[in-house]
Amino acid sequence: MNPITIILVYALGLFVLMYLFVFIPGKKKNKQVRIMHDAVKAGDEIVTIGGIIGTVKERNDDEIVLVVSDDGTTLHLLIYAVQSIRTES
Repeated sequence: MNPITIILVYALGLFVLMYLFVFIPGKKKNKQVRIMHDAVKAGDEIVTIGGIIGTVKERNDDEIVLVVSDDGTTLHLLIYAVQSIRTES
């Protein structure tokens, strides 16, 4: 076999392995995160990527209003800042 052919076969094999082990799991994770962000609604208790825990007061498209204390302190956040939903309403 020609050395160039061997190099191309190895390069193709490496690309296939990268696709299987990097890109496919990344797409799967992004889909799960998108589903979780779409599921956020008023009354849900969430955790942000900064570690802030609060209750969603309202949601407008890509923005949420988060109540973070008993005295009514609120934060306006983008939905992309939500890391997880602790309890659903």
